[in-house]
Amino acid sequence: MGNAESPRRSSVPRDEPMDGDADPAAVLAAFVRELAEARRRLDLTLTSLSEALGITPMAVAHWEHGRDAPSAGNFILWAEALGFKATVLDRADMRYATRAVPRREENAEQFRIRSIALLLRDIRREAELTQEMVGEQLQVSAWTIQMWEGARRIPRITRLIQWCSVLGCRLALTPM
Repeated sequence: MGNAESPRRSSVPRDEPMDGDADPAAVLAAFVRELAEARRRLDLTLTSLSEALGITPMAVAHWEHGRDAPSAGNFILWAEALGFKATVLDRADMRYATRAVPRREENAEQFRIRSIALLLRDIRREAELTQEMVGEQLQVSAWTIQMWEGARRIPRITRLIQWCSVLGCRLALTPM
């Protein structure tokens, strides 16, 4: 069943129990609360954080108050600006090791998204699932899964959370 190139895992501490079937909006809301608390703990203003992210303070305020959701790329950059890394964990809280190498033309956001997408592709293959099977669970086409796995299209952050859940893993924020 296993692929010789199966994703390696390392243990990571976790505070809350894992629920693979958790509502993506609820998972995102928990992440947002954690990031908003981290910003306040670090005594960062919305303005200073938004400048670091290259967006407006209003955008960050809307994320923190649940009026809008960040793109997957902005979510990853937001987490990193506050000392967290978006990490994929399996059901035993083991962190999957990524094998992606940055490309010359990629910025940090593109690299992080591609790393997660390639990792999820490897997890899907290790589980012997087709793109069609995963797409059916997510109610998207196999073409969409192919585009996500190749990082040619970027899923919304709630879809990324859902994608992990369908593959039996979860997206987590871990300290950098």
